[in-house]
Amino acid sequence: MKKTKYNDSQIPIDFSFITTKNFENYIPGPNIEIINALVEFSNTIKSSIIMLKGKKGSGKSHLCQAVYHASTKNIILLDSSNIDEFYDINNTTYDILIIDNIDSLIQSYNCEEKIFALINEFILNKKNILITSSLRLNEIDFQIPDLTSRLKWGLSFKIKELNDEEKIQVLKKYALERGFLLPAHVCDYIMSHFIRDLYFLCNSLKFFDEKSLSLRKKITIPFIKSIIKYKDN
Repeated sequence: MKKTKYNDSQIPIDFSFITTKNFENYIPGPNIEIINALVEFSNTIKSSIIMLKGKKGSGKSHLCQAVYHASTKNIILLDSSNIDEFYDINNTTYDILIIDNIDSLIQSYNCEEKIFALINEFILNKKNILITSSLRLNEIDFQIPDLTSRLKWGLSFKIKELNDEEKIQVLKKYALERGFLLPAHVCDYIMSHFIRDLYFLCNSLKFFDEKSLSLRKKITIPFIKSIIKYKDN
């Protein structure tokens, strides 16, 4: 693999690079088994727990949103944006519990205790639960041991990394969602000169698109070089 020239300290990161997240605009690559399981999970009447592990940028949050949009059921979706507000939710009105990035949400014993009680309630009432994490279950620093044992009852999946061709598909799809075509040679340049982490690649493309709009220029290889050169100075 060619050594990358740029790193994440040179590109400002903005985390919201796909507006509407659903199963249709998720590139599954080697993860089709996960997609099939989540599609069934979204509207099944059978009680189930799914634990989904994936590194940052693997699409965990995308898949949580995809379940949310695909399901006809009432869903609680807890993530970093609303974890401080969920204590007042009337849990009895919901059928599915989704907790995105649980390993980063358990910042205090009180919060972990509330999450444990919520998970317990959904299990006792035979309702569906989807949990995502960047760590394996036994690597998460839970203070309540029973929380680990509860989550072990379900299915466990690991999101596998996409290959370069599949990452290119994601970049082209993302470009179309932002309203422009990404030429093959420009895409190849990005893939060969930047860190091949999908999270970083998509955010880099978002940054270039915003710069191209503000400067009223097309995204070309010379344009990308000029932007990086400008940031280095």
